[in-house]
Amino acid sequence: MNILIFNFFFSLSSNALIAWSSLFISNILIYVFIIVAVMIPIIISRDYIYAIITAGAGGAAWVFAYIMKAIILVPRPFVTLHLTPLYMETSSSFPSSHVILTMTLTILVWKLNRKLGIVFLIFTILTAFSRMIIGVHYPTDLLAGACFGLIFGLCAIWFNKFIRGLSIFKKYI
Repeated sequence: MNILIFNFFFSLSSNALIAWSSLFISNILIYVFIIVAVMIPIIISRDYIYAIITAGAGGAAWVFAYIMKAIILVPRPFVTLHLTPLYMETSSSFPSSHVILTMTLTILVWKLNRKLGIVFLIFTILTAFSRMIIGVHYPTDLLAGACFGLIFGLCAIWFNKFIRGLSIFKKYI
């Protein structure tokens, strides 16, 4: 089933517009997504602490993904299926660092503003699909990335509550 789903999405890469859009989403637009996610707490409520927690959670999720990749060592689909991807990745496949990062940021934005959270969730889903279309991830890599991202996002929300409960920060909040 994993390969069947991957093959369906990868077959979409034969369409030039879909291929270009997928490369744009996962290799360029993701940086705009990160900057906007970190800036949203500042823009909405001048909450610099939440912005720092958002940036820290995103960075921690990214590092966690690469630690997992170094431990688990699942080859990329284009390696095992002998395909030519639209974009060459050198690390292992499991889990998707792009999806861990975008899901973590989505959860944190969702907590501040549900409407923006929906926009971010749509971007996370598009990122996940784009990673299969360009040939670098299996669906299980993306699902694991979404689950880990959810956990990182929820932990960051808890950490935000914890920090705000400490008396040392009361005068700054």
